[in-house]
Amino acid sequence: MPVNTPHAGVRTFLQTTEQQPLIIADMSTIGGAFSAPDCDRDLFPVDTPVHFTTDDTEMVTAIGATGTLAETVDAITREGIVASVVAVVPEVPALDDDHDIDDQMAAIVGSAANKTGLWALLDAQSETGAEPDLLIAPGFTSQRLGAAANPAATAIDALCERIVTAIGICDTPSSNKTAAVEWAADFSESMNLVAVGQGARYQSGANIVTRPASAAIAALIARNDKARGAPYYNPGNIALKGILGPSRSVQFSIPDPDSEANFLIQRGVNSLVQITKDRTARTVNSPQGKTFWGFFNTSSDPLWRAINVVRTRKAVREVVPRTLVKYAGKNLGVHLVTVLLQAVDDFLGELKTLPEPAILGGQVKWERNLNSNAILRSGGLNVTMNFEEAPPVTDIGVYMGRYEAAFDLLADEIEATMQQYNVRGDFTAAV
Repeated sequence: MPVNTPHAGVRTFLQTTEQQPLIIADMSTIGGAFSAPDCDRDLFPVDTPVHFTTDDTEMVTAIGATGTLAETVDAITREGIVASVVAVVPEVPALDDDHDIDDQMAAIVGSAANKTGLWALLDAQSETGAEPDLLIAPGFTSQRLGAAANPAATAIDALCERIVTAIGICDTPSSNKTAAVEWAADFSESMNLVAVGQGARYQSGANIVTRPASAAIAALIARNDKARGAPYYNPGNIALKGILGPSRSVQFSIPDPDSEANFLIQRGVNSLVQITKDRTARTVNSPQGKTFWGFFNTSSDPLWRAINVVRTRKAVREVVPRTLVKYAGKNLGVHLVTVLLQAVDDFLGELKTLPEPAILGGQVKWERNLNSNAILRSGGLNVTMNFEEAPPVTDIGVYMGRYEAAFDLLADEIEATMQQYNVRGDFTAAV
């Protein structure tokens, strides 16, 4: 073998350029910035991402009994799942004569330059080994301070561009539909944020309390991912398990496009609704509904509104470079290009053939016009990968009309019955 080092004998050579499987990452880790005034600072250092699971008794105890982190763990547990959480706990001042919501917001948002507050999540992967995917800041995303976009939601939106798998779940003002829609309009150009327009009611000791719903929705998405094995499926039209109901009722009618729920969702605000109509009369009524009527993010772009479409695209964007980096450093040649293309093509085929498909079709190509001699000579390799995510069915139309042919069927049935019982169709009146 003149191309190898001369040798007399028998050698074996390991072929390492083989087709790599593309394995989707788990995308159900909940992360965010929270208040926890009674937390153990040895386990939750200030402005530091900390990873734990909600069944870790030591860590949950160290959170303390008050603050939004304790409420988040409670909301997750009530949804019937054990979740992976990455929490940042800044020094959030209590509301008093010296501190207002602006001071609290500044602590939660933190500094992008210093990576404090929410921005500390950028170091989560390197410091904890876990990267957050469902970003929340309960209690701090619903305000429009100074009649402007919410600072925490704005930071979460930016983080979702840096953490490729991430989406944000944000609370809007829950007072009325107008305030909720105004909040969502601030993020109409973002496909990263899932907004919910009501709070959630919980039992707390002997009392019923209202809390932000974002933690429960994040837990619902994580529960849906775990139940179905992947992030390709929309969380809409699924009931929450842990809440007693919404903070206010949203009028919902399945066939009515003028219902409040449809008004909200078409403007990027999801809601909690009562779908079934089996309630009995009661002396004292309260807002009802546990079903998350949530299919869209805040984007006004119809191609990128569906939650599962965006999450599927993010999942693919994460797995492709993570897998194909294994080919970096290999010598360029026909075999390498073929193996690489086949790996990606097989992956798209698997997404397409799922029982409920993640994509409807796609193609992977090597194109000469994208690979000039100069690019190839310098070690570059470009391929194109196009695919179409399966959108959620959100608008089912049934066109109804009259059906005159039914009378032909009726006449045939009458004649068949008369023949069966030997009955003639003409009767002579008795004389």
